[in-house]
Amino acid sequence: MLPLLEEARRQHVRLLYWFVDPADTEAAVTARALGARLADRKITYCIPTDSAPQQLAEGIEPITVVTPQLRSLALQSGCCSRFLTDPGFAAGVYEELYTRWIENSVTGDRAREVLVYRPAPTAPEMGLLTLEVHHDLINIGLLAVDEMARGQKVGTKLVAAARQRTAQWGFPTLQVVTQQDNLNACRFYEQCGFHAERIQHVYHIWMK
Repeated sequence: MLPLLEEARRQHVRLLYWFVDPADTEAAVTARALGARLADRKITYCIPTDSAPQQLAEGIEPITVVTPQLRSLALQSGCCSRFLTDPGFAAGVYEELYTRWIENSVTGDRAREVLVYRPAPTAPEMGLLTLEVHHDLINIGLLAVDEMARGQKVGTKLVAAARQRTAQWGFPTLQVVTQQDNLNACRFYEQCGFHAERIQHVYHIWMK
């Protein structure tokens, strides 16, 4: 680890991410000794695409234009993101990162498709879902429901749409990665039928 840190300093790297198996106690001790911050406990959920819905639910449709409401939903999706919770990041970094994420997703540079939920054809988007190809599976990148529409099964409809698209595209598995500390998100995905595949601890090492 020390040679890596020295190389990072030579290259003027400001931040290193270290992904660690929670069972690796030696790595955890090393991280603490280095003053690393445990920034995230990432949990990966998966669900097979068999028995996926055949059609999108009413109100779910693709979107190809970035709207102010879409940007707002993208920012709401990362309420527990390590890029927001780590005080080492300057003000505005999280907002810039997630704004670029949704913009690059809509253009197709990052996502294969972006789906939204509208309660009526002329209503603003109340839900957002981005779908990304990761090797032999589809990954949910961003998922958000506007705070005014929560508790109305919008998220459940979006996940069903994700399963429908994943099956339609010929992929066997739908995946999503979230924060283990985000208990509401974990509970939601488990209620949707996802099962936990792995957990990783993410340390941030800020270079001095």
